[in-house]
Amino acid sequence: NYEVWHTPPTLKLTPNSRIKDGEKLRVGFYHAVCVYDGQVAASLVDEGVFAIHKDTLGRVQKALNPPGFFLSHDELRVANWSEDCQKRGAPAGKLLAEHAARCAKLAKATNPKAQLIFWSDMFDPHHNAKDNYYLVRGTLAGSWEGLPKDAIIMNWNSGQAKESLAFFAGRGHKQILAGYYDGAPDSIKAWLATAKSLGGANVVGAMYTTWRGDYSNLEAFAKAAWGH
Repeated sequence: NYEVWHTPPTLKLTPNSRIKDGEKLRVGFYHAVCVYDGQVAASLVDEGVFAIHKDTLGRVQKALNPPGFFLSHDELRVANWSEDCQKRGAPAGKLLAEHAARCAKLAKATNPKAQLIFWSDMFDPHHNAKDNYYLVRGTLAGSWEGLPKDAIIMNWNSGQAKESLAFFAGRGHKQILAGYYDGAPDSIKAWLATAKSLGGANVVGAMYTTWRGDYSNLEAFAKAAWGH
């Protein structure tokens, strides 16, 4: 996290500078954009990001030896503004696709048998994978091309359930429905019914998803899902 308020950088003249005191300057620069409470998005292409990702994967593998990895590419509010991204001259969707593919490759190198899971939104043209999304420079369309074919999609686009489920099913992905979100426990029934109307849409499960850490409705949610 970054603080929005900080001491501004000081401009210093080099010994051989042609700039004189009192002259007006036009200064170009790049800076990190903070969203919400000090959140700053990482670059999609910086090698340091992948080094951290590789290190983290290794630590998780050593500590837990998990059957899979959940790669959290969701709600990326800022992208493709940094100098390294702009030098690529590619739309944000292509950069995200390449980023996701490389993260997946690192995960598989860490554990070849690991099942990979991705949140749906940044790869869903019916959700966030589109143009004019928050502070992302350029369209995010095409981001889904970076998803491994065997990746499971954790789908939370219940607002456009039919379109979203059909899109990922059409690409051959298995899907898990991320339901509840501290709402009515039986709302999962309608979502499962939509999947059923699409021939199942490769849905293999449902997840009780809570922002509040409140699991008091877990049993009711499970009964609604299992009883459907």
